[in-house]
Amino acid sequence: MIRDVEEKKALGGIKISRDSPCISHILFADDTIIFCKATVAEGTEVIRIIDDYEKASGQKVNHAKCSVSFSSMTDVGTKQQILGGLGMREVRDQGKYLGLPLLVGRSKR
Repeated sequence: MIRDVEEKKALGGIKISRDSPCISHILFADDTIIFCKATVAEGTEVIRIIDDYEKASGQKVNHAKCSVSFSSMTDVGTKQQILGGLGMREVRDQGKYLGLPLLVGRSKR
């Protein structure tokens, strides 16, 4: 589902470096991290992916356990629109997952 949307260029992703491939999602045992641009259009695609997953699997995503993280450059209005559409909360300090930090900054060279 995610790859179909990515191939249609409707969902961006992140690049670790200039020459690296684009990463749109990471799947863990029972967790998924989706990377996209902070736009209403891509937020809408994430909603559609979640809806399609729920219909295909018969499972429901617990939005109370879901969160969204934004770049510090994302304006407040865009954040509010995306969060309202997703029905999720924003987190600023992501902490760690499986003992590793969720966000790693650039090298300070």
